[in-house]
Amino acid sequence: MASTLACGSGGCGTKDSGFVTLDAVARSAQREPVRIARDPQLRGQYLTTALMQIPRILGAIDRNPYRGTYGSLDRAHWHYRTSDFPCQMFQEAVWPLALVYHHSLPGNVWQGSPRLRELIVAALRYAATSSHQDGSCDDYYPYERALGAAVFATNAAAQSYQLLGLDDAALGEWLVRRGQWLIRHNESGRLANHQALAALALARIGQITGEGEFREAARDRIGTVLAWQHAEGWFEEYGGADPGYQTVTLEALAEYQRLTGADWLDGAIARGLNFARCFLHPDGSYGGEYGSRGTYHNYPHGMELLARRHAAAGELAEGFLQGVSRGRHAAFSDDRMYAHWVGSWIEAWIDWSATRVAPPAEQASDSSSQMIQFPAAGLYVHKSPSSMTIVSSARGGTFKHFVEDECVAADAGLIAEFENGQVAATQSHERDAVGAVKVQDQPAVLELSRPAFWVRYETFTPAKFLVFRAGMLTLGRWARDVVRRLLQRRAITGRKIAPLRVTRRFEWGDRLRIIDTIELMDRKRRLRRMHLGVDHHTGYTAAAGAHQQASLAVWRDLSDRLSELHATGRVTIIREVATPSASATACRVLSSR
Repeated sequence: MASTLACGSGGCGTKDSGFVTLDAVARSAQREPVRIARDPQLRGQYLTTALMQIPRILGAIDRNPYRGTYGSLDRAHWHYRTSDFPCQMFQEAVWPLALVYHHSLPGNVWQGSPRLRELIVAALRYAATSSHQDGSCDDYYPYERALGAAVFATNAAAQSYQLLGLDDAALGEWLVRRGQWLIRHNESGRLANHQALAALALARIGQITGEGEFREAARDRIGTVLAWQHAEGWFEEYGGADPGYQTVTLEALAEYQRLTGADWLDGAIARGLNFARCFLHPDGSYGGEYGSRGTYHNYPHGMELLARRHAAAGELAEGFLQGVSRGRHAAFSDDRMYAHWVGSWIEAWIDWSATRVAPPAEQASDSSSQMIQFPAAGLYVHKSPSSMTIVSSARGGTFKHFVEDECVAADAGLIAEFENGQVAATQSHERDAVGAVKVQDQPAVLELSRPAFWVRYETFTPAKFLVFRAGMLTLGRWARDVVRRLLQRRAITGRKIAPLRVTRRFEWGDRLRIIDTIELMDRKRRLRRMHLGVDHHTGYTAAAGAHQQASLAVWRDLSDRLSELHATGRVTIIREVATPSASATACRVLSSR
């Protein structure tokens, strides 16, 4: 019999005597835990992978003390000169350098290097001198005064300052200005990971300066993070749940808890971990297009810190390392993203937990099928002893399906181009659509229906770039929040309904069966092409689009069904999952008819 794990807006509760809840799992974890020894060979995956990035960071930093950009880690600005302002997000890379300078690590040839210490200090000083007078900094454009870049860079700077035991008046004054700016300013949109990182940065500045205002402000930001945690366990990211950024927020909370001894965070952390654990895939990969921001983030340091007390954290850490050992983790290797994860991986090795808490007995021995529901997030996880399916109703039925430990099907939704060149897709995140979902327990069925939305895939032209720069250099510099809201609406949150609708039905049995009914709502319109995509994104997120093996699956071309759609206004696509072979290496196209 299938059982249902259900979390609603009022909290997790038993729906009837045959159902299991996440609260029951959490209560079981509070009993005297059974500990599992971990494979120390896996630990090395953290370090060998992370240390490979240190030469890249050293190549990115301006090492010439005669240049005004000495210490900059934005190579596009100081070397290629293709950027007209310094992006301070790149200064986050100072933290991995500080770690390898300070710690004795296997294979670490940089420990104690005098020249490396000079470069670390130069990077900190450049972060200070490239900031605005009020302590703020930029990320994507001049005078942005971006909270995201500020919190990532400040955490890296404050940790490095402490680890190297610096006592530098100028840097101390800059950290105070940056902290005061963080206290006074926020950002439009709800991004819980930014708030958690702001709290951590403020707490570190409070430690360095000894000033209570920063510690109090840090507690206030933690309060914001907790207020943005839904009863289902997820922390809000642009109006929804993103499992990838969930791990960023959890890592910040874990580090804040260790820094301040805030044991009162345990409940929120446990709920957050129980949510995140549901999105660890059987092959060790994690997250994806079904999240509100479509990210594959999986920050391991927080999980290592929490694995000593929380079974879900230990499972996430262990699953992550298994995925890395098999090459299934996402590769954040582009110039903008690569430095985000290096420090977390090195710290995960340093704070490795040799044992982890075993999962609750009833969870480990459960051989029945389950439908884990997060209706407010629009996320559904169907699990059987041999398969796992994750579906997002908030993203139009985007899903991933695994059989054993192989991803055999991935679908990021319908995407179509009309004859006038306009593009529409069903993937756009829409929380209002999560209620229009029908779930049946026996047999397990999930059905949803939603329209497609128009999609903009815009890039700068020389004319647009000039207008935007002129605007930021004049009025825009004094209208930070207005500009950010306009850009968010245009690139991330704004959406208009297109004349296309998809009803998607999932039926679980011996095989997964997916039935898509595509309707053309305006018969006067004609489509030029149409696909069921695998890894496309419709809203901008810097961390989206990272490569992992599943992204090599072939898109399903539906062009041969366009004549039927134009003639009748409707086509039905029926797909069934094929049994994977031992040689399968990526998500596959489903058989269809």
